[in-house]
Amino acid sequence: MSGIIVYRSSYGSTRQYAEWIHEETGFPLFDHRDQTIPWNVDTTVLGCPIIASKPYLLGWMQKNWERMRESRVLLFTTSGADPAVAPVREWIEQALPEDMRSAVRVFPLAGRFRFSELGILHKVMMGVGALILRNEGIKYRIAHPVDNVARENLDGLLRSIKAPSALH
Repeated sequence: MSGIIVYRSSYGSTRQYAEWIHEETGFPLFDHRDQTIPWNVDTTVLGCPIIASKPYLLGWMQKNWERMRESRVLLFTTSGADPAVAPVREWIEQALPEDMRSAVRVFPLAGRFRFSELGILHKVMMGVGALILRNEGIKYRIAHPVDNVARENLDGLLRSIKAPSALH
């Protein structure tokens, strides 16, 4: 089985998961900006953070959909939100266009969130969100770092990679 891993990482969670997937599968890793991505593979694993309730690579996925649509596409996402409680899967499925929604298998993964490591734009967005929305959850998140990145979070995704595909 041939495959690739294409990812976009903002603060390291997605990159860490992509490296672990590479170690388990042997699939080569590509930054989403790489112009040499070999698209003629059986499995395309995409990884990105969730920003503003949607996959950060959504626009890139739409632009490159024709290149990858013949392969089995698995999307893993990372965020500081706990995918077991937060509606992360819902956010992703609402963001994906219909043709992608039915073809892409989605794996929301626990990530990390450390306000102190955010870039200035993300800090401002969080601060404004906390003020405007008067959201205690955002205020709590700013004050309490989260790091739930763990190799075992990949179990379902790795099983899916190794299993015969029902979609393609």
